[in-house]
Amino acid sequence: MRSPTLVFVVVLTVSMAVTPAWAQRAPAPGMWAVGGSIGATTPADPSLDNGLEVAGNVEGYLTSRLSIRGQLAGSSWDIVGRGFTGTVSPIRLDGNVVYNWEGGVVHPYVTAGLGMYHFRSTISGAADGADTNAGIDIGGGIEYFFQRHATITGEVLYHRVDAFNTPVTTFNEGSFWSFDVGLKAYIKH
Repeated sequence: MRSPTLVFVVVLTVSMAVTPAWAQRAPAPGMWAVGGSIGATTPADPSLDNGLEVAGNVEGYLTSRLSIRGQLAGSSWDIVGRGFTGTVSPIRLDGNVVYNWEGGVVHPYVTAGLGMYHFRSTISGAADGADTNAGIDIGGGIEYFFQRHATITGEVLYHRVDAFNTPVTTFNEGSFWSFDVGLKAYIKH
């Protein structure tokens, strides 16, 4: 018959040896992550209506807290109150630095970066047009780990972009807010 103390010591020793491997949660230095999100955008120009946004990103981790992210996103805004109808469809490519805090299964983060913003316009009765401007973005979000290497994300960004031109008019404000939710998967290194 085995002693309960011996069984307890064996179980405790095995669990202490296994726990660090089981507890290790992404991210780790050298890891990559890919993600996608969907959400809403709110343009600062009053003659542009709110729109839908779809985004995809790739992220590389320099440390467990610091990463570099590339994000490609597109939106669509209706033109309102200008005496003509049409749409403006911004496409952006941003490069950001992201800093996150460990919170167990919850990781809040802040981010900021630079990007190129391409505004494509389709206006009834006029030629289609496009204008590209540099811009900056700043914001933050939260990741919820529902698995060790998969998260649900929520993010709010402010994009500061100057005026842009269309064949018919200039929109004085290219800035906007984006509010996205999505999924992110970590790739082991």
